[in-house]
Amino acid sequence: MKFSLLLFIWLLPFTILSEEKYSISGIVSDDTSKEAVISATVALYTDSIINKDNFVKGAYSNKFGFYSLPNISSGTYYLAVSSVGYKIKLTKLTVANDDLRKNIQLESISVMTEEVTVTADRESSPTSSISTISISPSFVSKMPAFGGEVDIFRTLQLLPGIAAGSELSSGLYVRGGSPDQNLILLDGVTVYNPSHLAGFISSFNNDAIKDIRMIKGAFPAEYGGRLSSVLDLTMKEGRKDKIGGKAGISLISSKLTVEGPINENSSFMISGRRFYFDLLLGLITNDAPTYYFYDFNAKANYKLSENDVLYVSGYFARDVFGVNENDNDDISVNWGNSTANLRWMHIVSPELFTNFSLVYTDYIFDSNIGEDDVVFNTGSRIRDIVLKGDAQYLAYDDHIIKTGIDITWHNFNANANFNEPEIEEDLDFLGEGNINTFDIALYAQDEWKATERLDVNYGLRGYYFQQGNYLDIEPRLSATYLTEEGVRLKGAFAVANQYIHLVVRNNISLPTDLWFPSTENILPSRSYQGVLGAEMNIIDDTYLISLEGYYKKMDNLLEYRDDAEFTLGIPLEEQFTRGEGRAYGIELFLNKQIGNFTGWIGYTLAWTKRQFADLNRGNEFYPRYDRRHDVSLTLNYEFNDTWELGMAWVYGTGQAYTMPTSTYIWRDDFNYNDEKYQFSERNGVRLPAYHRMDLNFMYKFEAYKLPWVLSINIYNVYDRRNPFAWNVGYDYNDQTGEFTKELKQITLFPIIPTLGLSFEF
Repeated sequence: MKFSLLLFIWLLPFTILSEEKYSISGIVSDDTSKEAVISATVALYTDSIINKDNFVKGAYSNKFGFYSLPNISSGTYYLAVSSVGYKIKLTKLTVANDDLRKNIQLESISVMTEEVTVTADRESSPTSSISTISISPSFVSKMPAFGGEVDIFRTLQLLPGIAAGSELSSGLYVRGGSPDQNLILLDGVTVYNPSHLAGFISSFNNDAIKDIRMIKGAFPAEYGGRLSSVLDLTMKEGRKDKIGGKAGISLISSKLTVEGPINENSSFMISGRRFYFDLLLGLITNDAPTYYFYDFNAKANYKLSENDVLYVSGYFARDVFGVNENDNDDISVNWGNSTANLRWMHIVSPELFTNFSLVYTDYIFDSNIGEDDVVFNTGSRIRDIVLKGDAQYLAYDDHIIKTGIDITWHNFNANANFNEPEIEEDLDFLGEGNINTFDIALYAQDEWKATERLDVNYGLRGYYFQQGNYLDIEPRLSATYLTEEGVRLKGAFAVANQYIHLVVRNNISLPTDLWFPSTENILPSRSYQGVLGAEMNIIDDTYLISLEGYYKKMDNLLEYRDDAEFTLGIPLEEQFTRGEGRAYGIELFLNKQIGNFTGWIGYTLAWTKRQFADLNRGNEFYPRYDRRHDVSLTLNYEFNDTWELGMAWVYGTGQAYTMPTSTYIWRDDFNYNDEKYQFSERNGVRLPAYHRMDLNFMYKFEAYKLPWVLSINIYNVYDRRNPFAWNVGYDYNDQTGEFTKELKQITLFPIIPTLGLSFEF
């Protein structure tokens, strides 16, 4: 019965057959690199003059650059294709009693000086979907960066509705959700905890990325498995015209990207970064610990025919930390991700587009602490093997139907044990830490143009999770209405379930945190999300202004109990407590993407709350990443062909913090006096407000017949000493010779200027 229900969801879109009609379809690509252009606007007109009177119909290219215009009568037409960063291309074509295949190549331009979106159904544009924002990797590369290394996650944190856990964290806290509630996809592959340096830097190399798409909530049925948001990253395919690339060096890293053709039907891209904290520390002291991290991306494609392309992609990232004090005492910690994806894109017909994938993803954390021949080992690992299939059915004028299936085999492994020579067997402190399970997900959704002004996206997603025998159906609905004044009114509702949990001992994501699946005793987390909003283009369509309000309720959230500890023989499940959460707020966004001056202003007014029976005496509390007010300003200004400026300024309400309020003496079982702290209500105190400005000056020049960029990054320009935490310290009185306790503020980063140098070839 359960599988029959899932199968019904999958087959639902094909219960209606369409009549045979002529279609215009093809691939939109860059005229130089020949890479596919994502979300290009494709519009058909009866005349070369582009206006609504001559408009026939429109579409948008998908992730593979494919577009399709169905049900076209015989005749002569003009096809207008545009995308941000490219010139509009107008092509005359004739449909003569047969389907027409028309591939389009767009010419890129360095600075947008005019609006490029033609009139084709602008209200249904992928970038105007509710709670959805697309950011160009080229814009990310111009933003200020700590140490000169640009970071996709740090740029996303500047968007309204997305907060940073702390100055040390690149994790994404989206509309009151924690980082594990984000579905992070790299070429369609789930990546767990993609961070370096204990969460300070994300492990995605911007030079290897072609497209960045963020959905902050109420996402459509094609996405699932997480409660809060979707970050969908697409890697570069590799340019097909010539061998080229980019190399760069900064204070903390070096990187190299190479791409080019293999033959006339295939191309490749490889990109690697190596961070050298170990080398910098080695210059300061001979006793510095070993610490370095690196990541590597690779992708290749092979065109089998006009309708078939094979893609192979992979990603590998590792952090390695070690301390060797003597022959008997040492510490080693390493963690990271690896993924592999074999994907086949197949165009069955102009009306049916498919792609199939075989996926492997692996996240591992391993720690060994040795002292006097005794080794304490802790570890966590997730391995997934996934079979995926997706289809787009494009035969209708007013419907784009999508359906798909994912079958995932999971292996979860968690361990914490002692290895002592005098004991024959290791002592396991987690009980049963190895779990094998599988899940099946099916979805069907319809992007329906109900009227000339109303677009509706509705769908269902079904899940079967074998561990615990869970079956869930998730409804998704969103709508956009274009008023006569040009205002797009939006609304959405979504139910989402999450069967994989990240359980943390604090509210900052660290690699020591534990991923754990739902079981018979651990229920899946669930969220109910509602969004309402409005947006419009203003000032000759050069600015986009958007206002959105959201409410999200979350059930069956997991946290460690306050008294949780790894004790021999106690099952890990008994260390958790279950609770609920609420998040609601309003986001204002003003964005400019055209001209030599681009950027945005974002403001968020938000509340995030949690409640657990075993935490904070059962009372509701604010998690650490709750921000009442969050303001961000980004700016990129191109003065001329030589100088360019990137700027970011942030302001946020101080973090919620659990403050020690008093001390008392506790006598233990051995009659030793132990000083204990009395704490405030959980996260009941606010740190002072956080604000910071960063600048990036870019000087562009030519040397050795190659284009170079010298970047001068200044982190924390006005040297704001932002509080990270409070600690109990001691103050010495010279007159009395006594020490008194006092709370001392801990700050992290002062003003830090750095240089970076890169060139393209």
